[in-house]
Order: sequence, then C-alpha cells, then structure tokens
Amino acid sequence: MRTTGFRGLLLAVLAVAIIIPGTTRAADFDIADCRHDLGLRLAYGASVTSPSVHLYSLMPRWGIILINPHSSTLPGKLGISFELEGIFSIAEACDTGWELGITPLLKFTLPVTGFLHPFLEGGVGIITQQFNSPRVPHSFNFTPQVGVGCDIAVASRWAVTVAYRFRHSSNASIVEPNPGLNMNIFQAGLTYFY
Repeated sequence: MRTTGFRGLLLAVLAVAIIIPGTTRAADFDIADCRHDLGLRLAYGASVTSPSVHLYSLMPRWGIILINPHSSTLPGKLGISFELEGIFSIAEACDTGWELGITPLLKFTLPVTGFLHPFLEGGVGIITQQFNSPRVPHSFNFTPQVGVGCDIAVASRWAVTVAYRFRHSSNASIVEPNPGLNMNIFQAGLTYFY
C-alpha cells in the first residue's frame, strides 16, 4: 500500500494545528457551563521496535466533564474528564490490514491560560488487530496507553488538539506467544465543548 500521500496529508494537518493557533489569536475558552466534549483526531503511529508497523488512524471521542477546569476547586484549577475514544486504523506491517477498538480514558486538564489547556490522559482499551506482524500474533488485544497534549482555543468552545500517546497492545498473556506491540502515536484534531 502506498501511503506517501496520506503521510503528507497527516503532516500538513499537524503543521496547521501547531501554526494556526500561534498566528491567529482566538478568543479565550468560555466553557464554564460545559458538561461534555466531542472530538475527532487524526493520528499517525510508528512502532518502537522492529519489525516496523505504521498506523494511520481516525479517533472519534466523546467525553463527560466530571470537574470543569473553569470552576474547579482543585489545586491549579485541575479539570477531570471521562472520555470514550474509538479508533479505526489502516495498518502497514508485513502486509496491509486494519485495527478497530475502543478505550475509556481519564483526562486531567490544567488551564495554563484562557486559551491554552495542557492535559494528561490515559486508560486501557480493547482492540482487534487484523494485520500480519510477528509483534501481533493474535487478533484480540488490550491497549494500556498514556499521553500528553494540549487543547488550544480557536473559538470560545472550539479547540485544536495536538497530542502524543504511548500505546502498548498485547493479549495479557491469555494466549502465548505474547510479544506485544509498543507504538508512538502523534495526533491532531478538533474538539468541541458543550
């Protein structure tokens, strides 16, 4: 599968997500009354060890804001959200295949400024991986993962989101062998708060 065009598109989206917020100062977030978020991220993942695996992913997500950072009484106005994230990936490995999964996440947000909200998020999901790689001998796997990122306001309730995530996938030694697959995943997308 030739993915040079898709890689270029993904790099362009990442560049726009980083450059636009810095050059066009948007309004600050106005999300004090928001209880949910809805987002879509594009992602590129590369395996940490060989043989190489490359992922090109769509990651829709929906969240419930448990403690809103704009009304939080926690230190630093820390906000906490429960997020449910899906993933659909095209995978390049020994052959071309795909993966499909879902992950519940906890997201901890620290509002640094009115328009810049860095976050830490992590969780454990389930995934079916349908591609040929010695690192993925079974199709049903678990995916513990942790990452960091930033929501950057482009309007009062809209954010450009950029993030990095480390993800492990394996079957928790239910079936042997279980070598596991570790991925570095780079994400960019849009988030709407409501």
